[in-house]
Amino acid sequence: MENVLILSADKWGFVDEKTGEHKNGVTLHYLTDYHEDSDKEMGFKPIKVTVDDAIFDVVKKGGAPALYSIDTRTRPGKDSKPTLTVVGVKFVKVVEIFKAA
Repeated sequence: MENVLILSADKWGFVDEKTGEHKNGVTLHYLTDYHEDSDKEMGFKPIKVTVDDAIFDVVKKGGAPALYSIDTRTRPGKDSKPTLTVVGVKFVKVVEIFKAA
């Protein structure tokens, strides 16, 4: 498991215009402690993944932004390229980013 800062979790849903199929999911935005500062970039880059409703339920209960331990797996994505999938989250603690000093 890896500790991350979950910034947001957003439910979404729509009807596919071509197939009429109803699609839904959750978009999760988070930061890891990974960064490479260089002459052209610095700081942390947010990661955006689609997760299922069970992940949303855990984040809804713990809140965001907050630290979570996440469990990830790799699965085949488009053109069989590896895709990271978040399969579990565990609340660690709330993070107050803009708390007044």
